[in-house]
Amino acid sequence: MSKLPTDWQPLSIEALKDELEGFTDWVLCGGYSVARITGEDTRAHGDIDVGVFRSQLRDCLAVLGRERVQLCHGGNHHAWDGRTVPEEVHDIWITDREQRYWAMQVMVFDDEGEEVVYRRDRRIRWPKEFHSLEIDGIKVLNPLISVLFKTNKPSMEEKEVHDVIQLIKHMGKGSD
Repeated sequence: MSKLPTDWQPLSIEALKDELEGFTDWVLCGGYSVARITGEDTRAHGDIDVGVFRSQLRDCLAVLGRERVQLCHGGNHHAWDGRTVPEEVHDIWITDREQRYWAMQVMVFDDEGEEVVYRRDRRIRWPKEFHSLEIDGIKVLNPLISVLFKTNKPSMEEKEVHDVIQLIKHMGKGSD
């Protein structure tokens, strides 16, 4: 790719399913997952995020196509060479098929066997079976994991604050 995109045109959830056809072990993350969980879409979305276990990452990226994959690390994008993604990479941006704009972000979840390992404190682990829940046929990230990632960093973006508040309100009133 000669020039990286500068704008996002996130895929719809239906288009996302089509893009990932052939790879089923992804979960919807970020603001769209919060909207699915709460049943309300209360903010604009600049991107769309999916989560993938590191052990399955190469299979996922191969489905998307090597030429569309940019590994994010150290504030830079690096073209994926088709090999194992380095452990320090946790975010991957994917272009549309014509490579004009960013279409989705892949968030990498570290895993060991049947456990997911929280990269910011490896003492925190959970069974893969509790990593997501299914809503309307889409696997979405467990909301407690969303809160864990959104709040455990030096500074939260306004959209993250908004998402955490929405999840607290939803969980506080009980789920139907």
